[in-house]
Amino acid sequence: MHKVAAKVVKVLEAFLGITTVVATVAMVALVFTNVVLRYGFNSGLTWSEELAVNLFVWVIFLGAILAAARDMHISVDLLTKRLPKKVQRVLLLITNGLVLVALYVLVVGGLKIAQVTHKTISAATGIPFSYVVISVVASALAMGLIVIYKTVRVLTAGEE
Repeated sequence: MHKVAAKVVKVLEAFLGITTVVATVAMVALVFTNVVLRYGFNSGLTWSEELAVNLFVWVIFLGAILAAARDMHISVDLLTKRLPKKVQRVLLLITNGLVLVALYVLVVGGLKIAQVTHKTISAATGIPFSYVVISVVASALAMGLIVIYKTVRVLTAGEE
């Protein structure tokens, strides 16, 4: 079971990595093109700046998912690494439980904000603002699944 889940995580991680790179390249291309058009031809794309900002928000939250999957979020383990394994597991359960509570708050709050902003349409792109806000919800849900997966993996280590 763990091997299948690990493969799924690797595939999703690769997909997120590619998606993040494509979004970053698109963002840079939009900004660069707009700068060239503005200073070189005294014109510009009215929607490019806003779309670049929206892509930037998505890149941030996709990057947060990748950081969670790769254990790259900031943590201080100076003390916990010196504790017995049983105590480490208890602390893991407590901290991951707190992380899940925080992610739940992000999901619930993000959904409420998405509902409120769905009818608010951007003047430049014509995209509802909820499409940007939903990145918070998607990120929190994905990170919640990652936290659950990693917690189960650590707690069941040695049982296979």
